[in-house]
Amino acid sequence: MMRHIPMIPLQRAVYEALSTYQTAPVYDDVPEDATPPAVSFGSFTAKQSGAKVLDAWDVSMQLDLWSNYAGKKQIQEMADDVASVLTSVKLDLSADGFEVLSCDVDFFEAFPEDEVGYHGVLTFVAKIQYVGG
Repeated sequence: MMRHIPMIPLQRAVYEALSTYQTAPVYDDVPEDATPPAVSFGSFTAKQSGAKVLDAWDVSMQLDLWSNYAGKKQIQEMADDVASVLTSVKLDLSADGFEVLSCDVDFFEAFPEDEVGYHGVLTFVAKIQYVGG
């Protein structure tokens, strides 16, 4: 059976949802001249979880959250906004033949930056199936 890895359609759908429903700019990679707050795509995994005739994947996607606020409030509000969007908006991957079967936020952590602000990492997990297209 031919397998189809869903990461490009998933990133496209997450980008669209976050760009539409929360206020921080979203980047594939944050440009040097960008001013926080911002969200960028980080590490990801895709593990085949189907059967011989089922093309399904367990995926994880880390989103990096960047804040220039000296305290923790902004990074926590950003994480809440991103988590709310990702768990309430239906991610549409149908144009690429995929369907999101389930999704959730797995983990969030934040670290103070050296000079000012915080860097947070939110891990989003999903089960995605290729249904054809």
